[in-house]
Amino acid sequence: MTLIGAMPVDSKIKGELCDELMAWYMKFPFPEYQPGGMNLVQVPVDSSLCHVSVTKWMKEAGVARGSEERKHRCGGLTADCVIKTVDMLNKLADTGAFEKEHQPHESVETCMRCHDNMRPYTHGKENCNVCHAMEPVSIDECEQHVDWLR
Repeated sequence: MTLIGAMPVDSKIKGELCDELMAWYMKFPFPEYQPGGMNLVQVPVDSSLCHVSVTKWMKEAGVARGSEERKHRCGGLTADCVIKTVDMLNKLADTGAFEKEHQPHESVETCMRCHDNMRPYTHGKENCNVCHAMEPVSIDECEQHVDWLR
């Protein structure tokens, strides 16, 4: 993200690059890059949050937090993210344009219709239901939002 933030490009393009990187991250089966010649299981994690990402991977791989496999997975994931970021920046530099390949989860549009400009404010770009365990409903029917309606 620092590489993208440091680019002297239009802020709209920076935002789109960041959105693309996060959407890609949530769907990509990490780690593609296998440090130390390991054959680590590759898992898409459906979250950009580190603790969610690594916990889902550890569960799938059957390894503990302090394991060498987990350390190598995080190193491989970092390399994969750098490769993706540099690839996006090179395409932008070569063509002067940016084509979005990934879309935010559909819950983002539903939830952000209100939560972008209304309490409780948020700045989410991923599946809101992973953490909040609720299906999109009318705000009038949402028990979790009843206090905000008064």
